[in-house]
Amino acid sequence: MRKQHFFKGVTVVALAGVMMAGTTITSLAAAGRWEKDDIGWWWKRIGGGYPMHTWEWIDGNNDGLAECYYFDENGYMLANTTTPDGHIVNADGAWVENGIVQSVGADSRLHDVGAAGDVNAASTSGAVMDGKSWPQMTFDETLLKANAVNGLIFLADTADTWIQIEPGHSNQGDYGPVYIMPYKGKNITLDTSTNSNSVVGYEGPVAAFFNNFPEQGMELNAFYDNTGYVSLSAGRQPQASTGNLDAVFKLPQGSYRMGWGYVKSADLRFQILLTPGEDGKWYIFPDSPMHTS
Repeated sequence: MRKQHFFKGVTVVALAGVMMAGTTITSLAAAGRWEKDDIGWWWKRIGGGYPMHTWEWIDGNNDGLAECYYFDENGYMLANTTTPDGHIVNADGAWVENGIVQSVGADSRLHDVGAAGDVNAASTSGAVMDGKSWPQMTFDETLLKANAVNGLIFLADTADTWIQIEPGHSNQGDYGPVYIMPYKGKNITLDTSTNSNSVVGYEGPVAAFFNNFPEQGMELNAFYDNTGYVSLSAGRQPQASTGNLDAVFKLPQGSYRMGWGYVKSADLRFQILLTPGEDGKWYIFPDSPMHTS
């Protein structure tokens, strides 16, 4: 069975055009992981290759702060020395000024960066790469209707079983009761509003929300080509985490990427947790966690 890895150990962040003492430090945005041999450490990119003769900002412990590392002409990280452009790196390889490790925030402003992941994060074999080659997927009509005013009445009449209260949910009481509901063989969470008697947010696996989602998974751009559910604000660009969704997905800020979408007919927005592929692309699978609002 395919294992889904959203992050592992380290997170790459890109900060193009940072100026340091007259030197431009750039970083290539790519998912990857640290590797080590008898010579030293290097950064192995999921899409292939490694940085050479350049600086790279890397959040090595997922604390939301990225440190800067220099890689030589052979791709090895320099440590406890002075770099060719005259800057000091400590024993861990991090750039320091006056003994202080320099860092930048690895937060949601860095929209163009990849999340770190296992080099075997996701096999792309069999995944749908051409969205037009797959029968068109649509957002489940029952769930869309439940998102409208008095939608809970409709949902209660059409759901497979009665909705059950989920004890201790983090959003319990914000707008109304929170429930779980078996649907299409999956469990989804419903955030409801007492005022509108409707669902105001969903959480659950992608396969519960989209009709005809492929079991083998789908590449992100293929998904947009197929559904047309492209975010008005984010477009097709994978997005970094934000505070409220960190709590929803239960992952550290900066450690994952999301695909954003918009269902115009229902004015419904959604976020899908993405999986990095071995080819450097982003993928959605039937069990990928999803959130709507």
